[in-house]
Order: sequence, then C-alpha cells, then structure tokens
Amino acid sequence: MYRKLLRRLPAETLEVAIARWMKDLVADPLPTGSLQGVALDGKTLCGTLDKHARSIHLLSLFDQQTGGVLRQLVMPSDTNEHKAALTLLKQIALKGRVITGDAMFCQRDLCQQIIDDGGDYLIAVKDNQPELKAAIEAEFQPGFSPL
Repeated sequence: MYRKLLRRLPAETLEVAIARWMKDLVADPLPTGSLQGVALDGKTLCGTLDKHARSIHLLSLFDQQTGGVLRQLVMPSDTNEHKAALTLLKQIALKGRVITGDAMFCQRDLCQQIIDDGGDYLIAVKDNQPELKAAIEAEFQPGFSPL
C-alpha cells in the first residue's frame, strides 16, 4: 500500500516534505554548546539504471542521532563526491557539527571549508592511501633529537 502511494508521488515533492519534517526534528543552526555527528556519504541506488544511462547516485548528510537525512543531492555525472560535497555542506549550518566521512573526503579544500564554516571533521584514512596514512602517522611520532 505505501509502495504504491510513494511511487505515485513526484520525487521532489516527497523530498521537500521529508526535508521539512527533518528540519523540525533537528535544529539548524544548533544551540550553542551542542555537538552533533553528521555522516557524509554517497550511495548508488539499486534498480535505477536506465538504458544508456547511469544509475542514480546520491550524496547525503546523515544525522547520526536521529538517523535521518539532513540534506542530499543527486550527483552530477561530470563530478565526483568530493566536489559535490563542497556544495552540499553549504546547505546546512556547520557550527556544532562534526562531519564524518571516508578517505574520499580527505581533501584539503573540503576540510578547510568545514573549519571555515564553524564545523569540525573526522575523516577515516585507510591502507589504500599509504602515503597519506604514513604522513598522518608521522605527525604523531615523537620528534627526533640528536642528543
């Protein structure tokens, strides 16, 4: 029953209604002194591949406390998640928010934008980026002293 109803609704109408509902659940901007985790992640939607076209790929900001999507955008075919994230993060107030993401988002301009807009970040770096991982690990090693 719900499936039939949702299939009849225009996607944009449903998305606006859900965004309005999420805005009532999560303050934007956050109250002073609050700290909120927000995951930045992209997903390709199953069953959306059309003939001679790409599957729909969404980039979302996911509120870790409520489990709801704060904002999302359809990925343009001519860009990557990192570049789209620069646009998506401008859609919410970042003060009091800790943006989390995988190694794809470990980009200087993205992290700088988060800081400049009043947020913080925690980005995972894994073994598939050995040079970056080694550079980060070196920052936590004791300094060398010739004495």
